[in-house]
Amino acid sequence: MDKIYTKEELLDMYRNLKFGRLFTLKMHEAVYKGLIRSSFHTPYGQEAIGVGVVSAMRKTDWLAYTHRFQTGMIMRYDPYGFIAELFGLYDGIKNGTAFDYHLADLNETGKHILFILGTLGGTIPMNTGFAWARKMQGKDDVCVVVHGDGGCSEGAAYEGWNLAALHKTPNVYVIVNNGWAMTVPLRRESAVEDISAKAAACGLPAQVADGNNILKVRRVMEQPLEMARSGQPNVVEFKTLRWEAHFVGQGNDYRDDKEKIQASMEDDDCVKNFERTLLAQGVLDQAYIDQFTAESQQHLDEMVERAAQSRKSTYDEIYTMEHLYATPETGGKL
Repeated sequence: MDKIYTKEELLDMYRNLKFGRLFTLKMHEAVYKGLIRSSFHTPYGQEAIGVGVVSAMRKTDWLAYTHRFQTGMIMRYDPYGFIAELFGLYDGIKNGTAFDYHLADLNETGKHILFILGTLGGTIPMNTGFAWARKMQGKDDVCVVVHGDGGCSEGAAYEGWNLAALHKTPNVYVIVNNGWAMTVPLRRESAVEDISAKAAACGLPAQVADGNNILKVRRVMEQPLEMARSGQPNVVEFKTLRWEAHFVGQGNDYRDDKEKIQASMEDDDCVKNFERTLLAQGVLDQAYIDQFTAESQQHLDEMVERAAQSRKSTYDEIYTMEHLYATPETGGKL
């Protein structure tokens, strides 16, 4: 039986989802204004997965994210610091040295964000090991490892899944199957459409769900989290579609599914569809939507303007022993 959410829970999901969409569009704009000088891998159209997954987690659960999971990240990190980090400036979470792909916070009282790797699929075994360590320490938390369809074609994925099944680590592996690994369509990288079937072969329970519906994402995530907490690692695959290129500015000329993209934008828009649902249920009205949108846009404009005025970190601030060798001996903090 589906869980019934309170009005405040629904509004909280909506606010995070809507703000995530507005944030995404604002960062698009920032790329073309030259404020983001590194690659920005947009979560445009996939915001429901980030928000749904993080909203289902406990604050003490750990998140290993991906380069396309910003809408989930800004639910844990201060959005202003996140924006300044994207701009590569001093006010950023890591003083502009990590951007959005190498952030981490392993402090017990911190954000519980795990390290990830630029190496495709490498995040899976690494954070399976982290979850194993937490289990051995007697901790009651889950490590959610998010990865894409491309990462599941790497040998490291199978190693991680196999170790998780063997040692019953507290992991939930979230596969964001958006149909494309950089410029390679799913049909050219996988012989099966349901990638989670590969993890099932390693002994992990797996399920497939609609990644474009935030209520389905939230509901589907709740049981897997408790399964992992009780010693049963598992896999959840969310089906969606990447609307844009691998990174903003690349262009979609190599795509042969433009009609599919257009249909998805019309029928599967997670933000618009959730607004329609909440309007029909009387949870909110158009005035609420309009006011929240206007206030959020103003807040984002102010944060972007303020972040753009931040200075660059100096060489000495970046290349410190704390940054290079984060160990207790050097006074470094992870």
